[in-house]
Amino acid sequence: MKTSDIATELDRAFAAARVNALMGGVVMGDTVDTLHVIHKALKAKYAAGELTDEQFTKKSRELLEMLGSAVVSLYIQQNMGERND
Repeated sequence: MKTSDIATELDRAFAAARVNALMGGVVMGDTVDTLHVIHKALKAKYAAGELTDEQFTKKSRELLEMLGSAVVSLYIQQNMGERND
């Protein structure tokens, strides 16, 4: 996967997480916001030439995995909370 593709995939994943949260009534909270800040910092470092294509791609893939895990975890927590009410 090209570097620009992974950056686009992350942008889409953050947008999808927000849209799905709004539609499903799930509060994304600080976790996703923090990951988004990290994403912005990675993009800035890459744009400044502080990260190689390989480094940026590796870190972005890791971040994408963390985002996916965070979103799934938040949905599970929310759904478990609704069942206990």
